[in-house]
Amino acid sequence: MIFDWPANLVPQDIAVLPPRATVGLSRSLNGFTQSAPAIRPPFGLKLTFGNLFGDEVKAWRAMMALFEGRANAVRVPLFDLWHRAKDSAIGAHLVPWSDGATFSDGAMHLADDLEGVSVSGAQGQRTITADFGQYGQLLEAGLYFGLGEHPYIARRVWWEGNVATIETTPSFRSAYVNEPLKLKPTMIAGLIDDDQGELMLRRAR
Repeated sequence: MIFDWPANLVPQDIAVLPPRATVGLSRSLNGFTQSAPAIRPPFGLKLTFGNLFGDEVKAWRAMMALFEGRANAVRVPLFDLWHRAKDSAIGAHLVPWSDGATFSDGAMHLADDLEGVSVSGAQGQRTITADFGQYGQLLEAGLYFGLGEHPYIARRVWWEGNVATIETTPSFRSAYVNEPLKLKPTMIAGLIDDDQGELMLRRAR
């Protein structure tokens, strides 16, 4: 099962670990180490929090219960709020559903990412092009972007007008056909061991 990250849990410190080219460097009994190349390795994510209170504690406990150790995974935003394009540049706004319908009270839902910017490519491909059209040159080298549930880093970006040629890390994890490009990417993450997520509560403030 994949569940969504609780909105009221905002980390104090964030470390997004870029994909590593090798795996398996743990030390053996005889002292030797051995690494193996990793094909399209995953990102890592470390989040630290200050003291949690009230509803934050309940959200944390519910999230850990949903993990059930390492049985399930969470869809987590990369919390890259300070470096990505601003919501005003992305064009976050309220929109109806695709057929023009709204909620029963007339309310609409929030479109909080790019619309109409899509890419196609084969699995293993590393360089892609994307036409950002009216949005202009929003993507720079060193920024994260997303395709589906997969986050990527733009290693290098070249612009010709509003068309970007993007070199990615890692290479494409799967084939994409007209896949929407997201500047507010998410990733699917799980715990690295069953005892992660312990929440020590301080009795006195």
